[in-house]
Amino acid sequence: MGTPGFLIYLNHKFNLFSGDERSILVKKNIYFSFLIKGFSISISLLLVPLTLNYLSVYEFGVWLTLSSIFTWINYFDIGLGNGLRNRLAESMAKNDKKLGQIYVSTTFFILSLIVTVVFLIFLAFQPYLNWAEILNADPEKVANLNKVIVLSFAFFCLNFLFKIIGIIYAAAQKPAFNDLITFLGSLLSLIIIFILTKTTEGTLMNVAVVFSAAPTVILLVAYPITFFGYFKDFRPKISAIKPYYAKDLMNLGFQFFVLQISGLLIFGTSNIIISRILGPEQVAPYNIAFKYFSIATMVFNIIIAPMWSASTDAFAKGDLLWIKKYMQGMLKVSILSTIGVVVLILTSNIAYHLWIGTAVIIPFKLSIWMGIYTIVVLWSTCFSTFLFGIGKLRIQLINTVIASCLFIPLALWLSKSLGITGIVIALCITNLSGAILNPLQYKKIISGKASGIWDK
Repeated sequence: MGTPGFLIYLNHKFNLFSGDERSILVKKNIYFSFLIKGFSISISLLLVPLTLNYLSVYEFGVWLTLSSIFTWINYFDIGLGNGLRNRLAESMAKNDKKLGQIYVSTTFFILSLIVTVVFLIFLAFQPYLNWAEILNADPEKVANLNKVIVLSFAFFCLNFLFKIIGIIYAAAQKPAFNDLITFLGSLLSLIIIFILTKTTEGTLMNVAVVFSAAPTVILLVAYPITFFGYFKDFRPKISAIKPYYAKDLMNLGFQFFVLQISGLLIFGTSNIIISRILGPEQVAPYNIAFKYFSIATMVFNIIIAPMWSASTDAFAKGDLLWIKKYMQGMLKVSILSTIGVVVLILTSNIAYHLWIGTAVIIPFKLSIWMGIYTIVVLWSTCFSTFLFGIGKLRIQLINTVIASCLFIPLALWLSKSLGITGIVIALCITNLSGAILNPLQYKKIISGKASGIWDK
């Protein structure tokens, strides 16, 4: 990753890129990610009012629910993506390019099989599914719903397969490149949606195709750049597919998979519960509040993201001192992020009005609880990222499974008496244990006192 002139100047002026090679790489990725994510946040915020003006609030709610369902496709990789990230990072730390190519090729092959089987099963069952009933949507208000779903699902499947590109950059401790790919997909969506608002009548079909296909286009362009350019030594090859290594990937990946599925039940079902219990039109205020507070989580994740693969590298080399030093910095960032969330809560009504006007009304109590939920997630993520990087997942796995079993009945119960706010309170309750257990496990591991389940 080259360094632009303005960053070279800042480094010379303020000595920003000081430290060891790993720390310098982390800092560069944080700076680049801040730049890219800053534009991404702006695009994400612009897309909401633009899409709301193009569609009705009802159709917008249906699309948000659909897109949240389609993101489930990412969990069909049975944890292979995260397993690959750890194993490839270890291979890079040992400078074993041959092993790295084996892991990449084997993962790409398995993902290809998975996505083919999943899509064929979907096509087989699609004619028998009543999506209007599933989404609690009025067919007269949403035209061509089945066609929308088939086309969107096809593009989401392609995105699922080629997401391996972003994993390569993440394993190489260059998550800024993955952020760039996501940003370009969002930018392409914004441009096309803007053109459509000026030239066509708003339809769910148009929005679905644009949001689903834009990331696919960017990934298809990024593939040759990645595997015939930056990482040609890891380019997938048939000769490098080794079933023996699939077992190693899947042993680690399966733990990630259970975490992902449990997380899906907690995070991915909220829109469905709202749509089913409160109606599709209520999905919009929930998602707008969620997106508003995601500003804090996006900024925090920019800073914490390099920690995953950097921890893999440092732990593989026994550099615990570096991990301690970096985590001290992350704790300071967590405190500042918490203060930032409080500011977001206090200014939420003004921000919503400036952002979307009066198209959707978001209650202040919803903002308060969404802010509390965001703080809980920030503190949990601060430590879980390190634990992900070193593959110590057992405590998180058990905790997340229990939390996922509690979330749906708790959300259903609270939503009936408290509405949308009840969903967010359920999120807060079920995520609180992670914010307590994750730092405890980190302290045990880093002090060398972890044993039994705490060291697995």
